Amino acid sequence: MKKNLLFFFVFLYISVNAQTFTNSTGGSIPDNNTEVCFPLTISGLPTQINTTSFGLTKVCIDVTHTWDSDLKIRLKAPDGTVILLASNNGSSGNDFTNTCFSANGSNGAIGSGTPPFTGTFAPFESTNLLNNLQDPNGIWYLCALDEVNSDTGDVVSFSITFGANPPADTIFGGTPGGPCGMTNGMACVCPDGSQLCDLLPDMTASALIIQNNHTEYPGYITLSNATPNIGWGPMEIHGSDSCYCGTVLVPCATVTCPDGSYPKQKLVQTIYHKNNGVITSSNVLTNSVMSYHPTHGHIHVDNWAGFSLRKSTSNPDATTWPIIATGTKVSFCLINLGDCTSDYGYCKDGNYGTVLTQADIPNSPFGLVNGCGSDQGIYVGNLDVYSQGMAGMSIDLTGVCNGDYYIVSITDPDNNFLESNETNNWAATPITLTQQMVGPTASFTHIINGGTQVQFSNPPNINYTYQWYFGDGAASINQNPSHVYTSNGQFPVTLIVTSDCGNDTTMQLITVNNVGIKESTIAALGYSIYPNPITESTMVSYFIPEKSDVNFELYNMVGEKIYSLAKGAQDVGHYEFNLNLKDIGLQSGVYTMQLKTKNKTAAIRLVQLIKQ
Repeated sequence: MKKNLLFFFVFLYISVNAQTFTNSTGGSIPDNNTEVCFPLTISGLPTQINTTSFGLTKVCIDVTHTWDSDLKIRLKAPDGTVILLASNNGSSGNDFTNTCFSANGSNGAIGSGTPPFTGTFAPFESTNLLNNLQDPNGIWYLCALDEVNSDTGDVVSFSITFGANPPADTIFGGTPGGPCGMTNGMACVCPDGSQLCDLLPDMTASALIIQNNHTEYPGYITLSNATPNIGWGPMEIHGSDSCYCGTVLVPCATVTCPDGSYPKQKLVQTIYHKNNGVITSSNVLTNSVMSYHPTHGHIHVDNWAGFSLRKSTSNPDATTWPIIATGTKVSFCLINLGDCTSDYGYCKDGNYGTVLTQADIPNSPFGLVNGCGSDQGIYVGNLDVYSQGMAGMSIDLTGVCNGDYYIVSITDPDNNFLESNETNNWAATPITLTQQMVGPTASFTHIINGGTQVQFSNPPNINYTYQWYFGDGAASINQNPSHVYTSNGQFPVTLIVTSDCGNDTTMQLITVNNVGIKESTIAALGYSIYPNPITESTMVSYFIPEKSDVNFELYNMVGEKIYSLAKGAQDVGHYEFNLNLKDIGLQSGVYTMQLKTKNKTAAIRLVQLIKQ
């Protein structure tokens, strides 16, 4: 009888004290970096909670939000102890619906779940950290922090349950089976497989996001950019409280510098260390700074990433390729806006490496700091994204020609931050431009003034160069030259127009017949070439009206003399000879042959066609 009575009192004690407390009013979550906390008063419980007999067993939340990975959700106990329940989980998914957190997490870790996370999950940090012998009676707080602008939400309700025999940490119990974290150091993996190391980030760049998200316009191109962390520890930075206007140290409360710019604050990087199951951290001063960007309303890390348009070479390292044009956006807010699983293909070990998901990255999703304030970070296996619609996400293509190029994105181009691999932080994406400058088209007109002076002109263009060959041995680089011929004849005038986009060539035969005797020189000399076009040889006929030295000169399309034949002094009379162009090594093409006598010059255009 006494035994049964004792059992009754024990059962009554546990039943009375196993209770769930609920806040059913909640409230809105402010957008962009203002944490809000909702109170819940606990009373009537034993004055001590622990991990063995009686303690906190479960926390459940209902939260609506249009972008879950913007959120950090914390639980704060009356003694001031705070744990992270969820930390930027769920990528672009919505809501936490009937989402419960318990140390044994029957649905796995919250980082491995998908929105709206319905079920019971192991929180980012164990609920048993709160079963620390404190008095649970008092005010508890559920706190929510939205770290990025544009998306909003509400805490609809939340509850905290206390009961006998709190569940043990099946995920956070110090075994490698759970996610790496400050309270689960044994789950963290060192690069060399040891138990003593620094857990450094490894920041890379994504070729796929640029490939999928770019738009070309005349004069510029917009693009998206992503910086994944595929390393062993988080990329985490903090303000150092050392602020500068130029090189002058100023209080960090300074609003603007004398020149109207914003002060820049030196940054420190947090490095995490693993020693068996213990995770510690230390801060290292970097060469980088952060500054306030009024167009975005938050703080950016300067020189975090850059992108450029380049021409490839035989060197496989795209960071060495010649730069054709550069982007304007180099400063970013470091924040988790995606992850290597949800954004499949964005994470690679180097530009040509294999695709990685969070499951391939041992310490994913380890990280504590995230946001757009003076404390920022990107968790392991997560990535930051700046979409092409945001200010500055473009490359100026002024003066760039159409053609094939690469957009090269480099994360931390100045190597201001410590990483496990400093050589794989770039990505090269092939791109073909079709809306930019085209190659030049050579064309010209001419006017003969006074019979001997010829004025040449062509359409005006920007940044073109010109090379004229007038067919009589003279040349010019002027855009619209004037040239005086000293003898009659037909002259092959060639114009070569060159720009950064290539070159083009045109030729016209210009007839000058007002030098000396005003008559048709060709007719007067009886000058003919037949057949023309020529496949191998042709017959050249001509008449000498007075005793004279006779010479023949052959010119190519650009006015260069490539062959000459001296006939010597010849008396008045008709002459002809066979000319074999193949024997003198001419290839197929258009040429001009001049006949020069004592007082006359005549030119005939001929075409050489070599039989195949």
